[in-house]
Amino acid sequence: MNTATINQHSDSTTPVVFSQPVNNRVSAKRVYIVMATYNGGRYIRQQICSIQQQEHADWILLVRDDGSSDDTVAIVADISARDARIKLIHDTSSRQGAIGNFSILMQVALESGADYLLFADQDDVWAPEKILTMLGAMHTLEQTQSQEVPLLIHCDLAVVGEELRPIADSFVRFSRLSPEEAGLGLLLCQNQVTGCACLINRALLALACPVPSQILMHDWWVALIASAAGKIGFIPTPMVLYRQHGGNVLGAVPFRVRLMRLVFSPKQWSRHVAVIKQSFNQAAMLERRLRERAIALSSAVHDQIHTYANVLHTAAFKRVWYLRAARIGKAATGSGLVYLLLVTAMSKKLEDNSDA
Repeated sequence: MNTATINQHSDSTTPVVFSQPVNNRVSAKRVYIVMATYNGGRYIRQQICSIQQQEHADWILLVRDDGSSDDTVAIVADISARDARIKLIHDTSSRQGAIGNFSILMQVALESGADYLLFADQDDVWAPEKILTMLGAMHTLEQTQSQEVPLLIHCDLAVVGEELRPIADSFVRFSRLSPEEAGLGLLLCQNQVTGCACLINRALLALACPVPSQILMHDWWVALIASAAGKIGFIPTPMVLYRQHGGNVLGAVPFRVRLMRLVFSPKQWSRHVAVIKQSFNQAAMLERRLRERAIALSSAVHDQIHTYANVLHTAAFKRVWYLRAARIGKAATGSGLVYLLLVTAMSKKLEDNSDA
């Protein structure tokens, strides 16, 4: 049994980094995997096969389809007929989109008694050691925290093309992310956690559910809750082949390309403004959820969330100062400067977030 080497930080919201692979063999109770599908017939069999080949084999896979017009449901039904661990969820809900689909699956997993939950995309491929390694890291993190603390473990990904040809050996470096240093001040304005590369415990699942419909993405939502009210652990080893193709909901885009699109495309500029405004709403929803669940926060964490949720109610020329004082901002210099410029220039109007 190998023991992980972890790097702790004095900042309470800065993640724990597992600098060596973690492959402790742990006896997990109920491990659930949730997969939201939509027209994924081309790749889904290969993804489910990679889950079936996991070194940790004691899991339940919940699949919910969102109204596919291809053979996705037939493929999942065929596989589940021969593997009792795979369950195809049937309900009467209309099409939900990615966030709504995962939200339903998270609620089903919670009500089914999941102790741990992993998110799976329909088109990736998992390394055989993924679940085992992430459970080992979770177990290591649990030894320093109480059972009621919301915990999240996530790992790096390898970026590949449609036929799994390598594009980049690290999604983190490819996208210029900083998960090793991603405290709450960074996570509020820029997500650093990819859903298909993370594992959460029951305490985090319970606190995240029900998932508000107006959040930016389910993985960002659980990351914010874990950072504010619990702890995040990061494994810098890629354990997912993150397949890129024309149907990706988000996908991997090089940092330089994202920056150039932002500078030269009015459409991308408008979209970026909308995302930033929605991230303020998301922070307000986070603040409300933690208050309603009576979660005790440090004054620093409370101030960061409150400052970000209300930054547009501050005079424009003071906003950058308030964000900097609260240690809020993006990691990459280029995008960080654009972000601060946009925040300064924004109007006060925000969308309603009444469903939080």
